[in-house]
Amino acid sequence: MNDEHLAAMHKLLAEYHRKLAKQQCSTLCNNITSILRSDLRMRLPRYPRRTAILERLNEREQQEKMASTRLEPWMIV
Repeated sequence: MNDEHLAAMHKLLAEYHRKLAKQQCSTLCNNITSILRSDLRMRLPRYPRRTAILERLNEREQQEKMASTRLEPWMIV
């Protein structure tokens, strides 16, 4: 194995690890967001003036669910 092959392998591994890190970061952000949403859901009904916020939060979550179920062009194989 020469230096060029070694450099190519190193580049592939670096790209792979960058991709994994981005996925993990995205997953972590989604988990934190869902925890905060559930916390808000439990607290907001206690305050009658804040029910509009809860309704908007539910609508936005439904829109996100619908958007996540759509296939993007890059997903189609």
